[in-house]
Amino acid sequence: MATSKLQPYRKKRDFSKTLEPAGNLSGDTGSRFVVHKHHATADHYDLRLQVGDVLKSWAVPKGPSLNPADKRLAVETEDHPLEYIDFEGVIPEGEYGGGPMIVWDTGVWAPMDDIEKSLKTGAFKFRLAGEKLNGGWMLARLKPKPGDDDQRNWLLFKERDLSADTKIDILAKRPESVKSGRRIEELVQKPKPVRKAAKLDPGSLAGAVKGDAPTRIEPQLATQIAAPPGGDDTREVWLHEIKFDGYRTMAHVSGDTVRLITRGGLDWTKRYGDLPDQFRRLPSRDVVIDGEIVVLDDKGISRFSLLQDALSEGPGKKLVFYAFDLLHLDGWNLAKVALEKRKALLSQFLAGHVTANSAIQLSDHVDGDGRAFYEKVSELGLEGVVSKRASAPYQSGRSKTWAKTKALMKGDFVIAGYTVSEAAEGLAALAAAEWVDGELQYRGKIGTGFDADMQEELLARLEPLHDGATKLEGAPKEIIWVRPVLSAHVHYANRTADNALRHAVFKSLRDVELTTPVSTKRKRLISDADLASISVTNATRRLFGKSGPTKLDIALYYAMVGDFMLPHILARPVSLFRCPTGKLTDCFFQRHAFTGMPSSMATFDTTNSEGETKSYISVEDARGYLALAQFGVIEFHSWGSYRKRLDKPDRVVFDLDPGEGIAWREVVEAAVHIRGELEGLGLVPFVKTSGGKGIHVVIPITPKLIWKKVHQATSAIASQLAATAPQTFTTTMGKDNRVKRIFIDYHRNARGHTAVAPYSLRARTNLPASTPVSWADLETIDAPEDLNYSSLPGLLATSGDPWADIEDFARDLPLLSESRKSS
Repeated sequence: MATSKLQPYRKKRDFSKTLEPAGNLSGDTGSRFVVHKHHATADHYDLRLQVGDVLKSWAVPKGPSLNPADKRLAVETEDHPLEYIDFEGVIPEGEYGGGPMIVWDTGVWAPMDDIEKSLKTGAFKFRLAGEKLNGGWMLARLKPKPGDDDQRNWLLFKERDLSADTKIDILAKRPESVKSGRRIEELVQKPKPVRKAAKLDPGSLAGAVKGDAPTRIEPQLATQIAAPPGGDDTREVWLHEIKFDGYRTMAHVSGDTVRLITRGGLDWTKRYGDLPDQFRRLPSRDVVIDGEIVVLDDKGISRFSLLQDALSEGPGKKLVFYAFDLLHLDGWNLAKVALEKRKALLSQFLAGHVTANSAIQLSDHVDGDGRAFYEKVSELGLEGVVSKRASAPYQSGRSKTWAKTKALMKGDFVIAGYTVSEAAEGLAALAAAEWVDGELQYRGKIGTGFDADMQEELLARLEPLHDGATKLEGAPKEIIWVRPVLSAHVHYANRTADNALRHAVFKSLRDVELTTPVSTKRKRLISDADLASISVTNATRRLFGKSGPTKLDIALYYAMVGDFMLPHILARPVSLFRCPTGKLTDCFFQRHAFTGMPSSMATFDTTNSEGETKSYISVEDARGYLALAQFGVIEFHSWGSYRKRLDKPDRVVFDLDPGEGIAWREVVEAAVHIRGELEGLGLVPFVKTSGGKGIHVVIPITPKLIWKKVHQATSAIASQLAATAPQTFTTTMGKDNRVKRIFIDYHRNARGHTAVAPYSLRARTNLPASTPVSWADLETIDAPEDLNYSSLPGLLATSGDPWADIEDFARDLPLLSESRKSS
């Protein structure tokens, strides 16, 4: 439908010259709006409202006014594609509407009456909710002059409501883009029309080898060094580039096929919105480019958090690919060509395709002495510098011909306390600490980096944490101690001989939020009477060292999360991990009935495959669940079936267990990849942190198959998953097989085996929890340990349980044939 509506729009534009979107989206049910400020033959504004699968558009020469008395001419123009809502840049001179354009305002809108009827009658009332424009508005169609059939002219005016203002000229007060912060006058660099690149001759370069492009090239990685090389200390020429904070990506273009491959070897092309289309505009259909996908903030600095947000919400046009190496072009492998020659060819190749606002950018460099460049990078607050030897070939894996220097040392440190300023009556400094072998050790004060607003916010977050705090050795007397549940991102120069931070600067709280709306389906399972029944002896006994939580803290945690946790464990066989003395060396698993066990706990016998009769336990009600705190229960591990339907499991789990050398971000990346593969099998995967370094992908299934069949089926599925990225995944047990790979553990789907239960704590430093999260929230989590006994109850109170409806998504588990399994 959108295709026919967009014909007038497309006929006016040459998409080989303009970066405006041709339009691919359709069937979208959103209700977004945008107001563009556009300098073409004259300055004007364009109001665009999403109606179905297109943007209905009006050109408003004088722009909108908050004064209801101002009636502004609005000329109806052609429908625009939905992608245009995020377009900002310079339309090339000579093209239709040539000139700069900014996103002056954007948000959502709602009609006050039937849209089709309102447009037909010429009385169109609607409400806006944007950053600059809000409240009620109206478009009224003007009657055409006698003999004139033109019905494109309307009047736009503000309705009289609380958002109206007769004094403020919103156009003069807020001239900037809400997307980039720039004024339209700043878009002075007009892009040259896209043209065919000059004929390149990659085969003439020394080291070029004729051959087909490899399906995957493992990226070259830099070695960490203290300072950039260059100057008098070396005879080698080095090229110094900005270090980006994004996803390392290898772009493969072969014919019309574009593949964007992550550092871990996963194909994430579909996740990157319309970015693949930008590679199809390049002058070659046989090229491999190494680079990094980022999202830039309003200062042009790459921020990984913004990239996470973009991928969670839908990337649109926010993604930028910084190209820094050319490894294959038109049938020539360039890996053995000197770097400076490869980059020169890359620059030539991208000429005419890179503009100030294009989605593909060239990562430029300076050569020679990198120290002055490093100082500038540090001043700008960038990540750091990557230095590359100009004469070196491309070398997959970690190498010394590429080196990286961080602008400043960075780290996450526990906030163990704070000091106050008597003069300012506010926060003066934070007391930093870090965990060492399960104990907190003081690391000095952080006294700079926060403004007045942040000081106030920090103080409000820290004051409620006094109770249960522990004083740390070697710290000043004036520190007010707090429970160690908050952490801060810190930049610092280095450390002293006693490991204290030097010149520490606070950058931000390492905070965790669960913000994605989830089901409100929740049943009150723990009553006030149940809570009153809790009895805990030795309540102040600390677990796992003098800095750890108390026995009472554990009891309170399970009481507060009980309504969320109980639906996932009630009436299921459980194994309990008990730590009655608080010492990790005294902890043990309890799978069978025990002395003094709560009366409402159930015991039952079952016979295993070897004919042995075993006794197990299950939690049957809230009171029995709460009573387990008295017995030092820290962890709950549950079966994937109910006690009364023991041999027909209804949940399976794939435990993604990272081996040595795999970072948290890579595990998240792998989980998202596996989600897509499982959805392709008709399953609905849910996700939770493991409470450690891994991630559990959990799938509800219809309880039809016995355990043996389920174990066989999940074995086949795991093998198929591993086969999609064999350099990333393995299904073979053993530590040696997991180095730089992720083990897909499906063995928890065997009879009698368990997986840590949703919301269960783990007996580790600061007691992290195995936390169910939405897929969108998963990508915003920087450190899963921040979901712990102290933080999680408050987060759940506002976000709810993302697994509340999990049973509604049960599907039949596919029985893959053995031939589809990976070897």
